Amino acid sequence: MGTNSKKTRKQTGKVASEVEVVKDLKVVANIGMERNPDKTSNTHPAFILGGIIYSITENFDVDLGVKGGLNKSETDLTILAGIAMRF
Repeated sequence: MGTNSKKTRKQTGKVASEVEVVKDLKVVANIGMERNPDKTSNTHPAFILGGIIYSITENFDVDLGVKGGLNKSETDLTILAGIAMRF
């Protein structure tokens, strides 16, 4: 038949929160770990992220955030910006 091989899967996860501080302005936070795309590494990138989301209209948001690495597998500091449009 074939060989029986066991593969070990490392679990990753995230925890996030969102709070509306004033009308149309939210503060967000996220801490987590992603699966490392480098299959030879046993260390998965861990991070902490914080930001704000401003809803210009009901269907259009702009956001700004900062992501910090918690270990050597993750980039030390990343500035994030984006927009979201809902149809």
